Amino acid sequence: MDSIAKSHGLVSKIALLPPLSLWAVTKLTLVGAVVSVFAVVFYNYFLHPVAHVKGPLLAAISPIWIVRSVAGHRLNRDIEALHRKYGPVVRVAPNELSFATESSLKAVHNPGPSAGGSLFTKKGTSEEMILRLVFPATNLLTVQDDAAHKTLRTALQPAFTAKALRDQEEITQQHVQATVDALAAAAAETPGTPISLTRELGKMIWGIVGHLSFGQPLSIDQLDNYDHRKDLHAKVASVMELFQYLASVPVIGSMIIFSVVTYRKLFGSSQHILGKQELDSHIASRRSGKDFLSAILAAKDAAHLTQDELYSNMTLLLMGGYDSSYVTLSAVFYHLLSKPEHYRRLQSALRRDFASADDISCVAVLQQPLLNACINEALRLVPPINGHGSHRVAAAGAAIEGIWVPAGTLVSADIYTIQRDPRCWAFADEYRPERWLDESNGPGTPFAGDVRTAWRPFSLGPRACIGREMALQSIRLAVAKIVFLFDLTLENRDMVWDRDVGSHFLWHDFDVRVKVDNARG
Repeated sequence: MDSIAKSHGLVSKIALLPPLSLWAVTKLTLVGAVVSVFAVVFYNYFLHPVAHVKGPLLAAISPIWIVRSVAGHRLNRDIEALHRKYGPVVRVAPNELSFATESSLKAVHNPGPSAGGSLFTKKGTSEEMILRLVFPATNLLTVQDDAAHKTLRTALQPAFTAKALRDQEEITQQHVQATVDALAAAAAETPGTPISLTRELGKMIWGIVGHLSFGQPLSIDQLDNYDHRKDLHAKVASVMELFQYLASVPVIGSMIIFSVVTYRKLFGSSQHILGKQELDSHIASRRSGKDFLSAILAAKDAAHLTQDELYSNMTLLLMGGYDSSYVTLSAVFYHLLSKPEHYRRLQSALRRDFASADDISCVAVLQQPLLNACINEALRLVPPINGHGSHRVAAAGAAIEGIWVPAGTLVSADIYTIQRDPRCWAFADEYRPERWLDESNGPGTPFAGDVRTAWRPFSLGPRACIGREMALQSIRLAVAKIVFLFDLTLENRDMVWDRDVGSHFLWHDFDVRVKVDNARG
């Protein structure tokens, strides 16, 4: 009884204590927040499993460095600068390492059978979050399971064989010719007036890839809608970086994943390109087996695709094919026209080997070494994808470049930096197409020491770009015909790609403007 009485007395005394003021509660909250932040910073900088890896202080203690870089659209340049300062491995976020060597690229994306399965996964990356945002169902890019990925890739491969590419040439020629006609009209009707070559090339690639993906061309309105959605994604890319960091916090992580799925309808791209009814109409009215659509329909049963997955794969091929080819074509012409001697040299080579533009075919341009050198060099300096945009999470501990990478650590092999590494390339930051010509890279030449295997603009391994040859076929044909037929002059000569063009997961905000004249002679 005495104990009960004492306890009642204690409760009474507590009840008589004055209530905490709002200011006191605020102070306690602030103190708790400061202590929590200090604890996180202390752990990240001193105790984290990758704390020994060099990098900027801000990147070691918080995600602010990488979020700021993505938000400022400086990602490629910023990560390259870090590698130049700190070496081949850099800590770019508390739990993320960036590597910049040829061997690291293989380790992350193509470890080989001796590794005993995948050492790295997309699960838990900002790329995975963005893909959830964009695509409503699984496709070749988003499928996690290696066996399922292999089955789907094998089923889609018939659309990308050498024979399939030859069969697709009629479609490619049709859209390239439409662009040639538009440039010819500009030269005749408004001579000397600058036009956006980037815009014309974008319409051409949209036409080619849309035609191949859906069996019929898509409209320019659909292209404008897609570009608008891409602009939205560029604005939220930094938010995805922050979400990726917070996703490791148990309760917050679940809320983030839920919010990404919930807001897909607002920000998603793929479902806004073509409605389901339009898709069904394209499937019903397809006229040939020369497009991606036919291959995907053939793959539906082999890969056990649902209707949503069928649609998701079709839009993936459209979006991936458009973005990579569109960027590369703009980069090729930017570099050719920034130093007009490269343009004139290529034009002379083409006019020497072809009597007319009608003789320029997809097969014929394969045998044009200077043309292919110009394209390869643009792809070296401006790879359409970057390493951070295809980063991975270590599924289990693994060693890369002698650095132990604990399970759960984000890793990337930065293609942009690797393809500009002075240890791999002579004149690493310069546009030098001659490095790809046989007569210029033998013993005793400046390019004899180039490490050609460090050229991986389409990535490598089992998840490398499936549409690489299709993209190159369109790019070769378009560059060859345009250079053969027209004298182009770069109008915005103050533009410097490496300085002015934005980069996050993709290249962003570029426009090559030109004056068009018919080629002399």
